[in-house]
Amino acid sequence: MPVLTRADAAKELLARRKARSRLQDFICYINPEYIVSDFSETVCDELDRFLLDMQNGLRPILILSAPPQHGKSDIVSRYLPAYAFGKYPELRAAGLSYGKDLATDMNRDVQRIMLSDDYANVFPKSTLNSRRVVTMDVEAKRNSDMFEIVDHRGSYVSQGVGGPLTGKKVDLGIIDDPIKNAKEALSETTKSSVWNWYVSTFLTRLSKNSGQIIMATRWAVDDLSGRIEENNKNARVLTFPAINENGEALIPDLHPVEKLLETKSTMTDYFWTAMYQQTPIIAGGGMFPVDRFSVIESQPAKADVLASVRMWDKAGTDGGGARTAGVLMHRLKDGRYVVADVVKGQWSAIDRERRIKQCAEIDGRNVQIVIEQEPGSGGKESAESTIRNLAGWKVSADRVTGSQELRAEPYAAQVQGGNVLIVRGEWNRQFMDEHDAFPNGKFKDQVDAAAGAFNKLASINANVSSWL
Repeated sequence: MPVLTRADAAKELLARRKARSRLQDFICYINPEYIVSDFSETVCDELDRFLLDMQNGLRPILILSAPPQHGKSDIVSRYLPAYAFGKYPELRAAGLSYGKDLATDMNRDVQRIMLSDDYANVFPKSTLNSRRVVTMDVEAKRNSDMFEIVDHRGSYVSQGVGGPLTGKKVDLGIIDDPIKNAKEALSETTKSSVWNWYVSTFLTRLSKNSGQIIMATRWAVDDLSGRIEENNKNARVLTFPAINENGEALIPDLHPVEKLLETKSTMTDYFWTAMYQQTPIIAGGGMFPVDRFSVIESQPAKADVLASVRMWDKAGTDGGGARTAGVLMHRLKDGRYVVADVVKGQWSAIDRERRIKQCAEIDGRNVQIVIEQEPGSGGKESAESTIRNLAGWKVSADRVTGSQELRAEPYAAQVQGGNVLIVRGEWNRQFMDEHDAFPNGKFKDQVDAAAGAFNKLASINANVSSWL
């Protein structure tokens, strides 16, 4: 083992002293290859302030919003608990995320840090049991769900959002990304469930001098971060857009502007402003900017068409309620899409099947027909009935999954990019009005059918000989 010089020893002692007093220095001591940025410096300084406010009994609430893959979970859910236990070994903490498996993984990462030699150099009095202990009658338990600090009352428990928080009170509660994905983010049921869990379970476990950290990528105006901010004016809110107002990337060494702009080009404004800029808008407020539809005077030449689909969003109401809509869309060889024709109406089941077959005869045999299949046995039987009615044509059923907004997302991205054309027709105005109001308007069937046609066309390979 090499002998340290006096200068090296002094440098090491200084590094340890800094690591005990400042989170950013602690992270760099534990992980010398950590990429320090203005973002990490700002977040770490805020968290140091947060811990001090906790100790002073101020019950701080910190809402931290940042784009995905920018290292916020590393700082808040991995390094922070280890650092906090070093400074305050009596602390009782809980780490929570959208899934218990993810929360368990972060628990293990905190344990790895605290079991390392470098951690012992900085905080020698905050230790874990050297062996994994599952039984409940042993002091300083340590397993994948929880651990305790040896010779102190400090403890850490991990759980999925929505799960129980039983046992000890919580001094430090960390909620890391309570929403898993876009499907959940657009589900009113999921958002309400998360909020109800927060109010009825999470808040009831907090101690009198507790602190809350809600750290997430924003998805919607009424996600958990948005609701807490609206209901608690004392919450401190830190918002970090991926690209700031000066056009600069949040962490250029990790995600340069060029990469972020490439990501932006694949998304709708709705998800870009929410997930990456942390300024969610109400769905429908710009999801389909109708001014970017280009109206053309006639059908495209057959030689320019790569493939064609007529998508049907069916409804069986006669004269009222939901409507049936059939959208004919072409994919051009240059990568653009053309909405060629839209048929819609409130028809009885018999009239609806007659109209669908009539459109098939007009469109011709080269047009792929897709029937949207609603969930359940009734939806399957309805789709199968239509397919039998179209014997001789290329027809298939498409099972519906996810919300209408989520299914429309890829299509909306192309509309926003100006890559969707519309053939002039009397149906244009209602078609665009429905897109303009989506998903808050009364009707959604034309958007649903257009999105389904687009998704089908976008999924095919350039070689479409099997279609023709």
